[in-house]
Amino acid sequence: MPADPLPDVPHDKEAWRRAGLARRAALDPTELLQRRRGWLRHGLDAVAAAGAGVVSLYLSRGEEPGTLDLAAELEKRGVDVLAPMLTDGRGHGVHEITWGHYHHDDLRDGLWGIPEPSGPALPASALASADLVICSALWVDRDGFRVGVGGGWYDRALPHRRPGAPVWAMVDSCEIVDAVPHDPWDIGVDAALTPAGLVRLGPATRPE
Repeated sequence: MPADPLPDVPHDKEAWRRAGLARRAALDPTELLQRRRGWLRHGLDAVAAAGAGVVSLYLSRGEEPGTLDLAAELEKRGVDVLAPMLTDGRGHGVHEITWGHYHHDDLRDGLWGIPEPSGPALPASALASADLVICSALWVDRDGFRVGVGGGWYDRALPHRRPGAPVWAMVDSCEIVDAVPHDPWDIGVDAALTPAGLVRLGPATRPE
């Protein structure tokens, strides 16, 4: 694989998004499979170590860090998985934050082909039941700031989490960088779940 593309304009979020999407698009299927196996193995270990009985987890598509196997295995182990619902079930997108209980045999294609639960929709406040939130990201930095795909969904969802509930971003190891652009209202994450394991983030983790 060629060297990872980096943004030409380091303070431009859109440049970071383009670079992140280009990097993931360059991965071959063998590399993707290896990474997904790592996310599954270390994700199960990390969730178990956190003692989480309810996990909020996005459902992946395409070259995103794979969560479908992780969600299915968590369900088998008795963990309640909450997943985003982006449609009303009739093909129309919803503007409010909505969640659903994940069941591996009861999913539908939502907006842009993103899998989502088919069951009843839960309000944004349902996130408060989660012991752990695992969100999507293209990049994270050492202080815990993330660059997502740009829809702002998690920026609006995360304020509803329970105080003290940790937030992890799923990224590749090389998608953890020293700094990404962020705005005053951005909510940081506590750790990055990578194919090699969980990496703690935040100012307290930086060497003095």
